[in-house]
Amino acid sequence: MEYTVKFCPCNFEEELYDAKEKLQQISNVEIIEEKCLLYCGQCLVQPFALVNGKNIVSDSVNDLLADILQHLEGT
Repeated sequence: MEYTVKFCPCNFEEELYDAKEKLQQISNVEIIEEKCLLYCGQCLVQPFALVNGKNIVSDSVNDLLADILQHLEGT
C-alpha cells in the first residue's frame, strides 16, 4: 500500500526534519509539505501530520514519528 504523509512547513519545521528524513527512507511513503492542511492553529500547538488524510497528532516530535510508524504498520 502507498502512503502519503503531509506536513505543514510551519509545524515544528526544524524539529520534524529528522522525522521526515526517516519516513522518506520507507519505500512506499511519499512526504509532501503543503502550506495549509486546514487544521488552523494546530500547527502552532502540537506536531501533527496527515497520513492518507488521517490527522495524526502527538505531544512531541518523537511521539509523532512513533505514532505515524504505528499507523503505517496497522493499516
